[in-house]
Amino acid sequence: MFVLASAQQGEPQDGQSESPDAASAPHAENGHTDTFRPILLALALIIIAAIAGRWIASQLNMASVLGELLIGVLVGNIGYWIGAPLLVVVMHLDSVGQLGDLVWSAGISIPEAAQQIFTAEELAPDGVGTRIVHLFSGPAANDLMVMTYALWLFSNLGVILLLFMVGLESSVSEMLGVGPRALMVAVAGVVAPFALGFLTSTLLIPEGGTPMHLFLGATLCATSVGITARVFQDLKRIQTREAKVILGAAVIDDVLCLIVLAIVAGIVATGSLHILEIGRIVLVSFAFLAVAIRFGERIFHWLIMKTSRFEKGWLKLLYPLVLVLLTSWLASMLGLASIVGAFVAGLLLKDSYFGESPQFRMTMEELIAPLEKLFAPVFFVLMGMQVNLSTFGELDTVLLAVGFIVVAIIGKVVAGYTVRGLDRLTVGIGMVPRGEVGLIFASVGKGLGVVSDSVFSAIVIMVMVTTLITPLALKWSIARGEKEATEAASP
Repeated sequence: MFVLASAQQGEPQDGQSESPDAASAPHAENGHTDTFRPILLALALIIIAAIAGRWIASQLNMASVLGELLIGVLVGNIGYWIGAPLLVVVMHLDSVGQLGDLVWSAGISIPEAAQQIFTAEELAPDGVGTRIVHLFSGPAANDLMVMTYALWLFSNLGVILLLFMVGLESSVSEMLGVGPRALMVAVAGVVAPFALGFLTSTLLIPEGGTPMHLFLGATLCATSVGITARVFQDLKRIQTREAKVILGAAVIDDVLCLIVLAIVAGIVATGSLHILEIGRIVLVSFAFLAVAIRFGERIFHWLIMKTSRFEKGWLKLLYPLVLVLLTSWLASMLGLASIVGAFVAGLLLKDSYFGESPQFRMTMEELIAPLEKLFAPVFFVLMGMQVNLSTFGELDTVLLAVGFIVVAIIGKVVAGYTVRGLDRLTVGIGMVPRGEVGLIFASVGKGLGVVSDSVFSAIVIMVMVTTLITPLALKWSIARGEKEATEAASP
């Protein structure tokens, strides 16, 4: 995306002459240039916003991710309304990315590229396309692009670390040993929401096209079980059969959803349904996971033993970071989402590989958690900043959000009724929250250009509502189930 800044510096605007002094003015102070300065300010403000969001969430007894989202929505829309350049760009980050790619690949000017990306309405004098062209043709274009690119980079790094941490909380043995009931819940929890999401998208957005319908169905497959686990822990019910089935199913659900994401992203990339291409993606996905599960733990253990000769003090921090970056890169090279590789890296690594050395007393989670807590909130705040509240003035967007919420709940509750001998409603409710996983899927769709601003806003609202209502519904369902069990046991 840096090409936008360099492009605008090489092209004088209408009625203006190029001035080296003017071009360098925004960056030159006291005889030197500091390109990193705007990044420091942008990152500091994002972190402050995330801290404020988490505090608000704690006061309202909500998940911290919701506070980060809400503060992002608030700051993003206020900044967009007053015309803050960075927040205007973030609100339309997908279009800006397409603009940069087109300028770089085709070697054309920013206005020429804008003609191919934005509609005639968006290129009107007060349209968003015109605003973005002016921003990237002005004197502060370089600073704006540096901040945008840095936040995008930190956000993606946060997602990689987040999925790595999710993988660390699971293991191959847990995934293989959860039993047929958890497998049934996981499979139903993917199939039912996907089918319902695809049908809802087809009915409410008939002009969206098959790739969009498939992607929205995939987004509804996701499950964020962290909130459910927290409720069971608070109620001291984490060892119940329902809790174990939900947590086990969530592990399988994550794997299946990532495979679905890989398949759908491949379809979106090709622009059509090709049986051979789908087969290739499925084969690559399963081969990647199969090889990793079969040989990964053994290979990683051997590599750690060899590497420990060269690095003693920080091996337990550095090696996992190198591994997650390499596996994410490998997954991307194979045509899968990079987060698939991050999840697999967390799934395969074990603290026991590092021995009992005094340097390794802290767990990997304890060592990497500070990095994840720094960068993951950047992702959630930026997701909130891309929710344009003005889209909810459109009836279609409101109906879409309501439709997503309804099918998101129904799809997972139905999955709970595939098991017997358990409180099936509790199992189904426990699978409802989408949380951070749903947001990651939505961000991938927005980055691919298959999810519009209004659809993205509807998805974010669905994620927030399902995450908010699950703790309340789950506490009620657990109490109801225990009451019914007590009444059944009494003479």
